[in-house]
Amino acid sequence: MTAPDGNNHNDHENPRAAMTAARTPGTPGTGGPAGPAASWHILIVCTGNLCRSPMAQYLATALLQEALGTVAAPGVTVTSAGTSARDGTPIHPHAASVLACRGLDPRAFTTRRLHAGLLDSADLVLCAERGHRAAVVTTAPKTVSRTFTLREFARVTAGLTPADISPDTAYPGGARNLGGAQPATDPLRREPLPPAPETIRMCGQALVSRALARRGLRRPAAPADDDIPDPIGSTVETFRMCAEQIGEALAQPLELLARAASGIAR
Repeated sequence: MTAPDGNNHNDHENPRAAMTAARTPGTPGTGGPAGPAASWHILIVCTGNLCRSPMAQYLATALLQEALGTVAAPGVTVTSAGTSARDGTPIHPHAASVLACRGLDPRAFTTRRLHAGLLDSADLVLCAERGHRAAVVTTAPKTVSRTFTLREFARVTAGLTPADISPDTAYPGGARNLGGAQPATDPLRREPLPPAPETIRMCGQALVSRALARRGLRRPAAPADDDIPDPIGSTVETFRMCAEQIGEALAQPLELLARAASGIAR
């Protein structure tokens, strides 16, 4: 995975305004922590939920398990849906083959159609293309502040550091006032425990807020650069290239999230 470059690009941001959503306690999808057991929810969207979004779902889950560890990884839930999907269809065979080559098993996966209820529960919506982003915001207008394409999200979060999305940055008074997010140590092993779900949630909300603040400041060279083309109807090699593009888009922001959350725990 590609680590953050460590540069600070906040000169043109308004951090106080950018963190408004992250400061307000609430329920999943509203921009604030939803209680001690709440999992931060990433929803990934494409057209048929056959190729790009299921590959992204499995790749993101694997990245998070590697970065957070199997104990802490359940603090993030990754799901997917399609704007024109038919419920209950298996993943595309080429997509399954590509994932299997990476040691992932998507045989239990079935497609589902995007609906407002899924969007209401999502804390971050990542789309394969700009057209999907538009469809998401049309279906649930309140998601506009937390909906990005995969490549857009990678672009606007590049250069952020773990300190930029720590609870001390996102919440007045730091994590201590919200409870449950302070470092914990196993008295027997004398080692830090994995980050708690509420810690991951706070860092996730701050990450989305930072991304939103940078959206208008960091534009792509061409609008289509924010899209990942649909591989449907192509060879397995095209699917493999698509998976690589997805993995590249996911790696930096998810590693940043994991580092910020784990840094709090350490």
